[in-house]
Amino acid sequence: MAEEELMFSMEEVGSPWDGPRSGCAKSGVAFQDSNASDDEDDDEDDLRICPITDDPISPTKGFFDYQKNLVCNQQFSNSLPKNSFTYRATWRHAIQKAKAMPDPWAEFHLEEIETERCTRYRYNAVTGEWAKDDIYIKVSSQVFGKGAMRECYRAKKLSNFSHSSNWKSASNYVAKRYMETVDREVYFEDVRLQMEAKLWGEEFNRHRPPKQVDIMQMCIVEMTSRPGSPLFHLEHFIEGKYTKYNSNSGFVRDDNIRLTPQAFSHFTFERSGHQLIVVDIQGVGDLYTDPQIHTEKGTDFGDGNLGVRGMALFFHSHLCNKICRSMGLARFDLSPSETAQLDCTNKFLQSAKTALRGCEEQCGSPRVRTTSLGHMPVLLSRLSESFSVDESSDTDSIPCSPLSMGISAGRSPMGWSFMNEMNEAYRANIDHKDSENGGDSGYPSEKRSEGDSVEHHSQLTEEKWSFYHSSRSHIHRPSCVAMEVERLNTMLLERKICKSILGKVHLAMVRYHEAGRFCEKDAPWDQISAVYHLERAAMCGELEAIVALGRCYLQLPHHILPEFELEASVENSKRGFCLLLQAAEAGDRPSMILVARALDTGLNLPSDRAMDWKHAVYWYDSALKMTDYDEGGEFDGMQDEPRYLLLARLAEMYQEGGNNLDADPQRAGDLFTEAADAAMEAMKGRLANKYYMQAEEAWAMMEE
Repeated sequence: MAEEELMFSMEEVGSPWDGPRSGCAKSGVAFQDSNASDDEDDDEDDLRICPITDDPISPTKGFFDYQKNLVCNQQFSNSLPKNSFTYRATWRHAIQKAKAMPDPWAEFHLEEIETERCTRYRYNAVTGEWAKDDIYIKVSSQVFGKGAMRECYRAKKLSNFSHSSNWKSASNYVAKRYMETVDREVYFEDVRLQMEAKLWGEEFNRHRPPKQVDIMQMCIVEMTSRPGSPLFHLEHFIEGKYTKYNSNSGFVRDDNIRLTPQAFSHFTFERSGHQLIVVDIQGVGDLYTDPQIHTEKGTDFGDGNLGVRGMALFFHSHLCNKICRSMGLARFDLSPSETAQLDCTNKFLQSAKTALRGCEEQCGSPRVRTTSLGHMPVLLSRLSESFSVDESSDTDSIPCSPLSMGISAGRSPMGWSFMNEMNEAYRANIDHKDSENGGDSGYPSEKRSEGDSVEHHSQLTEEKWSFYHSSRSHIHRPSCVAMEVERLNTMLLERKICKSILGKVHLAMVRYHEAGRFCEKDAPWDQISAVYHLERAAMCGELEAIVALGRCYLQLPHHILPEFELEASVENSKRGFCLLLQAAEAGDRPSMILVARALDTGLNLPSDRAMDWKHAVYWYDSALKMTDYDEGGEFDGMQDEPRYLLLARLAEMYQEGGNNLDADPQRAGDLFTEAADAAMEAMKGRLANKYYMQAEEAWAMMEE
C-alpha cells in the first residue's frame, strides 16, 4: 500500500483529532522515550503493548497515542524508513487496535439523538484566518459536567469524509456553552486563545523536553436549526483523570505536583521575550485545554488576561524544577523570605518522577533539533534554525506568537490538526464525488487534477513559511534581573526606560505585597520583599520604581510603599540622589525639579557633591521645556511647581551669580518678565507686578 493510500486509510478510521476512536483516547502526553518515567503512576493492573514500540500502555490510551508516538519517538522514526513494510504494518496494527477499543459513551446511545446540521468555525493560528463549513452532529440534552462558567454536553460528529451514517463509530466530542449570556465574540476569542496556546505547545516540544505537551483543538459550532442560533465550543472528549495544574492567579497544585506544566508556563514567558505567559494549565496528562494567556498589555484574550499582574502571580508561586534548569530557563528573582515559603513546594518537586533524558535543548539555543517527518518540504527544515534578535529594536514590535520565531520542522505549526486540514483539503479537491453527495468539508468542490491540487497547496505552504522564515525567529529573554540589566545596558537611555516587561512584573509584585495579596488576612505584609522587588524593578529601568526608590532613600514622600521608611545615612543619600538623577535624565519632570533644587540650595544633596548653579539651571530649563499639559491643551500648574516660580528662581540665580554660574542681568530681566507673563496667565496679578518690578531692577543693574 502506498504511503498516501495508507494515510487515507488511517483517515477513514480517524485522524488524531477527527477519528472515531480518538475521542476515546486517554490524553497524557505523546509517548516518551523509555527512560522518561511518568509524573503519575500508570495503572499497571491491565496493561497492553503498544503495536509500534512494544511499550506497555494503559488500555485507555487510544489511537491518538499510537499516531503521536509514531512521530514523536525519534528513535523509532529514525530506525524505520517510512516506506518499510514494518512501518506500514505497525500502522495497520494500530488501526485495528483502535477499531477494537470500546466506546466509553456507548451506554448513552447518542446515535439515537436527532441529527443537527450546524455551521462550524475553525481558527488557523498560522494565518490568523477563520474557516467556515457545515457539519452534522448529535448533542445530548443532558448536562454531564459544569465548570465555573460553562456547562458540558456529550456529542458525536461524523468524520468529514465518512461515506456512511454509522453514528456508533462517530467521534466523541464535548459541546460547551456559557451558563450566563455572553457576547458571541467571547466564543471566538476563546478559540483564538486556545489555538495560540497550541502553537506555544509546539514551540515547547521543539526543545525536546522530557515530556511533550499538546493543547486540544477547539472550534465553534453554531446551531442554526435552534432558536437564536446558539453557539457552542466543540472539543474531542478525552477519557482520563482531569487535573488543574496551575491557574491564572498563581494557584499551583501541590497534592499531585507535576514538573512539565510549570516548566511549560515558564518557557512561554522566556521564549516570547516576556511578551506573554501561558497559564491555567489543566487537562488529562499533558494534553491541556482551556488555558489562559497573560500578555503585557492585558487587553486581549478575555477577562482572564491579567497582564503583568498575572505574570507576577505565577512567578510568586513558581519554583524552578529540573526541567526548567535542563532547558536553561533562568530563575525569577525572589526575596529570601519568598524563597523560604516555597520550601514545601521544593519537597514536592523531589517526589516528581519525570526523568531527564539529557538531550533537552536550551531555551536560548541557536539551533533546535527536531524530528523529521520524512517527506516534509525542504523549506520547513530551515525553520528549525534560530536567529538572534536586534536587541536595540523596539519591544512593541516583538510578536506575541511563536509563528515568527521559527516553526518546528518536525511538526506543523498547528500540530496534527493542521496536517489533517491539509489532507482534508487535498481530498476535497480530488474527491469530487464526496462533494456531490453533500460532503461537509467546506472546501471548494470543483474537480482538480492531483497535480494541480498538490501544486496549489505547495505554493500556499511555500508562501506562508517564507514569510515566517524571514521574520525574527529567536526572541529569548531570561527571567532573571541580572541578565535583563545586561541587555538593557547595551541600549540607549531613552530606549531602556520603561521598556522592560520584567521590570513591570517586579513592580506588580510590589503592589501585591502592599495590598496584602501574599499574606494571611490581618497579618502584616512583607515590606522587605516589597522593597526587594522595588529595587529589581528600578534596576530594570521602570521609571515609577526609580522615582519611588530614590525618594525613599532621601526620606521624601513617595506614593509606592508610602509607609515604608529607610534610615537616613550618607550611603542612602548618595543612592537616592543617583536614582533621581537617573529619573531626571529619563524625562521625569518632578525629578528634574528635585535635582535642580538640590544643586541650587544644597537640600538633599549628598556629601560627595557640591552646589552647582550651572547644572541647576540646566535642570530647571529642562523642566520648563517639558510639555506638561492637561487634556484641554493648557498647562496644568497644579501637578508640579508652576512655570512662573521656576522662571523667577532662574532669574534670581542669573541676577546674583555664583556657584559656577556667571551673573547675567540682561538674562535675569528677561526671565523676570517671562515669569510675570506666566503669573498673569495663572491669574496671579499681584505676583506678576512683583516680577515686573524685579525685571526693571535687573535691567537697571545692567546699565550701571
